[in-house]
Amino acid sequence: MDAVPGRKAQVTSGSAPDLTYCQPCAEDGKKIVPEAFCPVCKEFLCSTCARVHRNQKITKTHALQDKDSMPSSFREESEDEKFNETCHRHAQDFIKYYCLNHEAILCGDCLAEKAHRLCNIERVSQVSKRYKEGAEYNSLKTGLVQTATDIGKLSHDMQAIMKSVDEESLTNINELRKFRTEINQYLDKRENELFAEIDQKKRTSKTLLNELISKCTNMKSSIEKLKSELQAQNDNSNQILIVGKRAIKELASLQAALGEVSRRSKVPRYKFHRDPVIEQIKAAENAIGRLEEGESSSALGQQHRQQQTKQEQRQQDTMQQHQKQIKAVLQKARFSSRADLSQAKFSRQPDISVKTSGDTLHCGLTNVTLLTGDRLVLVDHTNCSLKLVDTMNNKLVSQVKLPSEPWDLCLLPGDRAAVTLPGLKKIQFVSTQENVTLQDVVKLDGLCYGIDFCDDNLIVSFYGKVELMDMKGKVKKSVEKDSSGKPLFQQPRYLTVTRVSQNPPVIYVTDWGTNTITKLSISLEVLQTYKDPVLKYPSGLAAMGDNQLLVCGWGSDNILLLDTLTGEITQLQGKEQGIECPYSVAYCSLKKMIFVTCSQYDRSELENFVKVFNLV
Repeated sequence: MDAVPGRKAQVTSGSAPDLTYCQPCAEDGKKIVPEAFCPVCKEFLCSTCARVHRNQKITKTHALQDKDSMPSSFREESEDEKFNETCHRHAQDFIKYYCLNHEAILCGDCLAEKAHRLCNIERVSQVSKRYKEGAEYNSLKTGLVQTATDIGKLSHDMQAIMKSVDEESLTNINELRKFRTEINQYLDKRENELFAEIDQKKRTSKTLLNELISKCTNMKSSIEKLKSELQAQNDNSNQILIVGKRAIKELASLQAALGEVSRRSKVPRYKFHRDPVIEQIKAAENAIGRLEEGESSSALGQQHRQQQTKQEQRQQDTMQQHQKQIKAVLQKARFSSRADLSQAKFSRQPDISVKTSGDTLHCGLTNVTLLTGDRLVLVDHTNCSLKLVDTMNNKLVSQVKLPSEPWDLCLLPGDRAAVTLPGLKKIQFVSTQENVTLQDVVKLDGLCYGIDFCDDNLIVSFYGKVELMDMKGKVKKSVEKDSSGKPLFQQPRYLTVTRVSQNPPVIYVTDWGTNTITKLSISLEVLQTYKDPVLKYPSGLAAMGDNQLLVCGWGSDNILLLDTLTGEITQLQGKEQGIECPYSVAYCSLKKMIFVTCSQYDRSELENFVKVFNLV
């Protein structure tokens, strides 16, 4: 029983009528119908006693219940109504009441607070039976069971994902090790082949030299013998004549043999050159491979992802349809005077041989550029040289050695050119007047590959970036990431600057790592990206009319035509026309001729020639 200090609630153990009268009056033997009930003192009160109850200092904070909300009778707590959960605010009191207005469980001290003075209050025992049979309790039980099931399923799914993460990690490690083993096996094989070749060449040279040394020894012995014979006959004039005449003939034979030995003693000399492709792989950040993020594994939200995927697919289909419509409109909007070269036919002409007797290796022609006066300038990477070719008679007319392996070349005003030297991290300037001659160099801060010139600036590609610099190598601007912060390039190989009519110049960059062609503004802002499955390892570029580019597909063995307005990529030439691993291409608009250089390891029929085609 709850108690109020200074007062004890009198509850008789008599009959029920005693419990439904005003209890203070009942103590005086009066039976007055109650008008209120104090849940704190647990007393039924008549209107007079209720007024006194509200006015007394010790009880005025008690929230009395009127006729509509007070219980119909009052009885002692049964065993079923024994409470043992204390109030979290009033630890000395038990929770016994329920406020219908606030949906809150209360103790006696809570009930005395002003907040519940006008509320409908019931005892927990009165509400509990209704609650136990109500929808909220049943929903609670169902929710607990379902949540427990969901937690179990989620835990099970996460355990499965954890297992798949371990399996994925093991698979990636095994794939990496397998690939590394294959690389090691290939390198070991090539190393052994080169060792064998080096040893064979050494043994061949030493065998020849040993043979010639033996001949020299024999010839020296013959000379000494002739000298001794002459000395022995010094006092016999007749015999000197006979011996001398015979010695002259033998001396002539020995001198002829000496000349033959001298001629044969010029044995070939060899020097190991690092393969440029392997050098590029070494320099690449993701040379051996990379991890690409796939679809995330999640234990929840699969249905939402499926719906989202369907929505994204519909958006993509709509976008593709719009792109097709735009392409069709642009196709119709082309200038009628502009030739459509996508259906052009080509007639193959005799190849131009460019290997010289001074070249120690097969040619590696990484660039071909048109000069004035029916001339081509070629970059021979493996033989560290530039070569001039006269296209009138298809002959090599001159050659100049460079300090290191060159890669790309661009023309400059005043019969000059700039050549990239990746190994030295330099740009070599040369004169192209008559024969090519070397001029000054500019030091750069990285392995430089593609190069072109525009408005007194050089545009140069490096691994992972493209830079705009002045003629002294001072960098003005650099681009290496797209708008989202991801790397824009991986292995940019070549680039070219084009200008159509009065429009600003634009830059096109080929990238081996992403199989893309990126269009940049002259301020190195990304304008567009081109990609097509028909193009693999894009290399050299050449302008071919307005908004059209020739592109070398080194890995796809083809020459392609890129329409920069529509993004369409069309194959012009392939293996059927003798195109294999093309590195660079040049187009002569006056003669309607195309020049192509190809390079594949140990394929002399490709590497030592420039392929020539006429536009039919």
